[in-house]
Amino acid sequence: MSKSNSPQVLELHIHTNEHSACSEIDAAQAVARCVGLGYDGMVITNHFCNGGYFNSSYPKRGSSWKQRIDRFMHGYYAACEAAPDGFAVFLGMELRFCDENDNDYLVLGLDEDFLHKHKDFDQLGIAKFSKFARKHGLFITQVHPFRFGMTVTQPKYVDAIEVYNGHAGHESHNEMAQAWCDMHGLIALSGSDYHGGNTGHGMPLGGIILQKPVHNGKELIQEIRSGNFMLMK
Repeated sequence: MSKSNSPQVLELHIHTNEHSACSEIDAAQAVARCVGLGYDGMVITNHFCNGGYFNSSYPKRGSSWKQRIDRFMHGYYAACEAAPDGFAVFLGMELRFCDENDNDYLVLGLDEDFLHKHKDFDQLGIAKFSKFARKHGLFITQVHPFRFGMTVTQPKYVDAIEVYNGHAGHESHNEMAQAWCDMHGLIALSGSDYHGGNTGHGMPLGGIILQKPVHNGKELIQEIRSGNFMLMK
């Protein structure tokens, strides 16, 4: 486990079935997997979308914003409860603007209080959300941008590109993502996109290795922006 001023190995992209219906694992299983593979922490990045996102029981627009956020937080809190001492759990969100296209954006810098206070941002679309995110110090990564069904997003709307996505069930064209990232001078990130089963389980593992440990989402964003990390891919 990470100690002060020692490197910290983080999984940046993982889903749990407390909220992501496409995941085969719960938060405790996700934590156990990451601990077993030698990670020092993980970002829980469950799906969030105003269209329901693959789950007939997901609270849709008829439910209150509070109900939607309360449910979204379940996976994160379950992971925090399951995490052993020294293992860091961060809150992220894989956000999709379902009325716009099928693109997915991993958002960092969130917490429960912020989510409850800022209603309906999932209806903004990427252009307006990008302005909103920068106003509030959030960080946007377009994940698997060249997977089939994705739409090219203007680089000015995102901070980073996921250049390595380890989901074994999809062809994410990681080499194209890397070329696009390099062409536009964006930050390159990596994640396993693990959903359980045979997804994201092989080598190499996705994630980043920070030069020093971070303790909250804001610190994580700061270290990513500084460039003081190595990609796992």
